[in-house]
Amino acid sequence: MKRCFSIFVLFSLFCCGLLQSSCTKLASRPSANSALTELSSLNAKEIPEYLENLERRDPIAPYYRDPSTKSQTLQFFTSLTQSENVARVILDSSEKFGVRPSLAFALALEESDFRVDAINKNGDSVDRGLFQLNSKSYPGLAIQDFYDPGTNARYGISHLKGCLSQAGNEVAALAMYNAGNGRVERGATPKKTLNYVSRILAYEDNISSLFAAKVMAAARPSAPGFARLIAESVSLGLVSNAVARKE
Repeated sequence: MKRCFSIFVLFSLFCCGLLQSSCTKLASRPSANSALTELSSLNAKEIPEYLENLERRDPIAPYYRDPSTKSQTLQFFTSLTQSENVARVILDSSEKFGVRPSLAFALALEESDFRVDAINKNGDSVDRGLFQLNSKSYPGLAIQDFYDPGTNARYGISHLKGCLSQAGNEVAALAMYNAGNGRVERGATPKKTLNYVSRILAYEDNISSLFAAKVMAAARPSAPGFARLIAESVSLGLVSNAVARKE
């Protein structure tokens, strides 16, 4: 079971973001308008190809790289994790391994609720730390290493990157992270793992929407309508449904 505070933080940040964006006069953004115009002009033959080429974009990493928005990005994730150190090490490791920060934070939220001291005993092995590194998978790590945020994030996100490279998509990669490569490749993914994947992807959508409302809108005050559109694209039902499935 996850602690309540992170869900409360997510919910509070989401509500504040919507309130902030709704209280600002909407303005048009050429890039958003042109993208909508381009999409509306697709003909019936072009739609299948467009759908096949869709991929999740990373709205967060460019803001962390940009010196003018790096501190706001770090502050946002500090509010989410309740720890600047945890926020920083996940952002830095995501950048190092080329993993979307939204996915990395969603995974850590599911695995440990961002608790560096999280522990889960499995009988013959133990999962520890932010990304619940397994003692059998990392026999060379000292116990204190598992509870070091930087070390844990580095190994956890590196493993996630390996799963993404092997699987080729987020759903299979997250399933591998949870159930192991062998079970997923054999088609023996447990139902609880599918629920696990669904929760993480819901968390990621909410994190991206919150980031748009709290950071992107502030960085581009002349175009709050675009950030509001992104923030409102994910309903509050995703949070409540994710919580209900986890309980």
